[in-house]
Amino acid sequence: MTSDFPTLGIGVDIGGTSTKAAVIDALGNVIDSIVLPTERGAEGVVSTALRATLALTSSSAISLSDVDVIGIGIPGTVDPQRGTIRYGVNVGIGHDDIDLGSRLTDELGVVVHVENDVRAAALGADWYLSIEHGSVNDLAYLSIGTGIAAGYVERGQLRRGSTLVAGEIGHIPIDPHGPRCACGQIGCIEAISSGSAIERMWPTEDGTSASALYRAASNDDVAAHRLWTGVIGGLSRAVLLLALTWDPEVIVLSGGVATLGDALLEAISERLAADGRRSEFLGSLDLGARMRVIDPSVPLGPIGAVRAAHAANVIPPVPLP
Repeated sequence: MTSDFPTLGIGVDIGGTSTKAAVIDALGNVIDSIVLPTERGAEGVVSTALRATLALTSSSAISLSDVDVIGIGIPGTVDPQRGTIRYGVNVGIGHDDIDLGSRLTDELGVVVHVENDVRAAALGADWYLSIEHGSVNDLAYLSIGTGIAAGYVERGQLRRGSTLVAGEIGHIPIDPHGPRCACGQIGCIEAISSGSAIERMWPTEDGTSASALYRAASNDDVAAHRLWTGVIGGLSRAVLLLALTWDPEVIVLSGGVATLGDALLEAISERLAADGRRSEFLGSLDLGARMRVIDPSVPLGPIGAVRAAHAANVIPPVPLP
């Protein structure tokens, strides 16, 4: 098949809790991958990206000179042309721009492209589905991990928005009496239905709060059932928002909470179907049929980060004013 990938690329997906990194070959295959804890703050994410990249080159027995592109995906407001990030609240980065791309480029000697983590994963999902099921005209990707955000890909092109915050639906308030979100607002979807929210409300020692909550709710634990209903309510609102704003052909669910797989898909579908029975308009959208779950073991973030880096090298950036 014809590939959009360079000979070898390294993709690094920096999450709020852990960082996944992979070496990607010319066909988009994963040659080697690692997972390591994320260090928070500006210096922490730089250190994390460096450690991940150098650990990969060591474990896969390649050198940086063998690598054509390096792509970084990171949560926050990312300017891919400047390589800067700000408001990465889930990784401890505030309102000041951090020159992540230039700092990593100087350290590694290879041009490093920086993209929002969810948008990178959306590109990865677009590639994955095109291989598995054929091309998709437009796709919305809903990441349900430490935070909640969405990415949108139309005919292979990302939608970023005029101020680079397109898809930050996790910070849409849906409950005026809900918990305070990391962004400072009250009752955001992320504060109700994200992995970090579940961990806060239903903590476990081994970090599998979402699975533990689902099991308890399935076993008729009243408190768990109430909490699970709230989580699914928030996620169904997120799916509905994507449908009513972007009207995508496919809505992909992934991220840590999506390890629940079909159980999560079924719960959200049932909630949306119930809404559809009360509204002929919502029922006509057939949202359950549009949703897909991609196994979180597929490193969509690193794959998409490499795709974004390659596209940035192939397509000249638009000159800045």
